[in-house]
Amino acid sequence: MKIKKGSRVAFHYELRDESGELIDSTFGSEPVIYIQGEGEIIPGLEELMEGEEAGFEAKVTLSPEKAYGEVMDDLIVFAGPENFEDDVEIEVGSTVETEDPDGTIVAFRIIEVTEDKVYLDGNHPLAGQTLDYKVEVISVD
Repeated sequence: MKIKKGSRVAFHYELRDESGELIDSTFGSEPVIYIQGEGEIIPGLEELMEGEEAGFEAKVTLSPEKAYGEVMDDLIVFAGPENFEDDVEIEVGSTVETEDPDGTIVAFRIIEVTEDKVYLDGNHPLAGQTLDYKVEVISVD
């Protein structure tokens, strides 16, 4: 069966950055399962697998536009330390969550802490990066 909009697809992947460093892999564990055409995985992988079948294997390099997007400067903001609950660890690399006006939970990474400001980045951690993927389609329903 070929992968088309609405197909339930199980696949393994290996993800490396531009320098070849392994970032993540599902090989040796459970595969990712997604519905084709629903935007559940990054656009470049959906495009790569469209029309393929179980057993398909490929390596692909994806630009930021086909992966996690470019870094958007308007998603880098700051707040005063007083804006955080006492139990929140304000440390570079930590993730904090807040609720936007629509009630959606939004995650931010703390990227810098000064005496009077905490800089937060709402971009995906892999935004702006060219990424190398190795994929193997396990099943298509």
